[in-house]
Amino acid sequence: MKIPKKLKFEQLKNKYGRYLLLGSFAFFFIKGLIWLGIFIAVGLGITNSF
Repeated sequence: MKIPKKLKFEQLKNKYGRYLLLGSFAFFFIKGLIWLGIFIAVGLGITNSF
């Protein structure tokens, strides 16, 4: 679902909208890094060495 440009600009002007966009980006970025670390650990077989 695409967000119309007008609505996106209104969200960026709003203080809480900016925090919401930044917070959701940070959440999914950190979540992605955690999953990447899990996949690398399993791929390299680090979990089998314990």
